[in-house]
Amino acid sequence: MRASAKATKLGGLAILIASISFFVIYAYFLLASQWGLLIVQITVLAGVAALTAVMAWIGYTMAIAPRTQAD
Repeated sequence: MRASAKATKLGGLAILIASISFFVIYAYFLLASQWGLLIVQITVLAGVAALTAVMAWIGYTMAIAPRTQAD
């Protein structure tokens, strides 16, 4: 196996382990701790922030795009 292929597989394994670990920790804090409501609030806030950031980026890109001949 080539070194780059081995590194890719190790990177994938690291991402897999990190995502499963994050989910277990997130589920614990959400369901089995006193921080459940705060975790939900932070999660919703992050989701709304990501959505509005994408919308702002699209608007910015449209606003600064050079005009074409058809315009």
